[in-house]
Amino acid sequence: MKVLKFGGGCLKDVKQIKKLPSILKEYDNDIIIVVSAFGKLTNLLDEIYSSKNRNFDLVLSFFKDIMLRLKLSDQSIKIVIKNCLDLFSLYKFSHPGFLSIGELVSSQVLSFYLKKNNLNHTLFTASKIIKTVDTSVNSTINWQATFNSLKNHKNLFSTSSSFPILTQGFISSLDNNQNFSPTCLGREGSDYTAAVFGHILNANEVILFKDVNGIYSADPKKHSSAKLFLELSYESAFKICNTIKTVVHPKTIKKLEEKRIPLVIKNFDNISAVGTKIS
Repeated sequence: MKVLKFGGGCLKDVKQIKKLPSILKEYDNDIIIVVSAFGKLTNLLDEIYSSKNRNFDLVLSFFKDIMLRLKLSDQSIKIVIKNCLDLFSLYKFSHPGFLSIGELVSSQVLSFYLKKNNLNHTLFTASKIIKTVDTSVNSTINWQATFNSLKNHKNLFSTSSSFPILTQGFISSLDNNQNFSPTCLGREGSDYTAAVFGHILNANEVILFKDVNGIYSADPKKHSSAKLFLELSYESAFKICNTIKTVVHPKTIKKLEEKRIPLVIKNFDNISAVGTKIS
């Protein structure tokens, strides 16, 4: 089983979103697809939450425009818009809950689009499994509670007909049996989510799709002489990612190293490129 993660930069507009079905068809069904909110949507939600009037119309327009350009059915659009409004009503006074709308609705839109392209899958809410010890937008994972939650969904993840499974990065929830309290894993949390799923499900490989070919010695967009690393050890990758700003957060690497799960960084726009393999 492999975990494939697609960030907001890869899914920044309709042109990019339309590439997703063909990429997924390159893989066997035995995959978990982790997606971020489209583009800079998380930033927009953060700005709206911080504003006085919390005008949600911008978010509704954002999603409606994408769905129309993806040519989703009127029924699908109605379902998504209703879900948007329900989530806004539910989470308008919860910062992590409000931010989670981006991932929840983006994954729902993608689900409709993948089905439109004859890619059957199961849409699953990541926060049902990934549990945290606090309620912030930069929460710490409660690993014991997360493994316990996984047991409650054992049938889903052990049944071949459930796959592929489409889920969200970034979002989580407090370990509280009384009430569901949304939490978030912080910026770059979607990469970490992919590592978490890889870790708890003992994946064969985790693949992060980015807008560059892999990990470089420097920012390739700023330094033409930057060297691409084709292979790195966990230790070397951790040091590089701690020293310079790269496309992978160090904590993502550490979680996979614990179970010796290979991490591959590939270019969303050039999937034939080798990329960087960390193992």
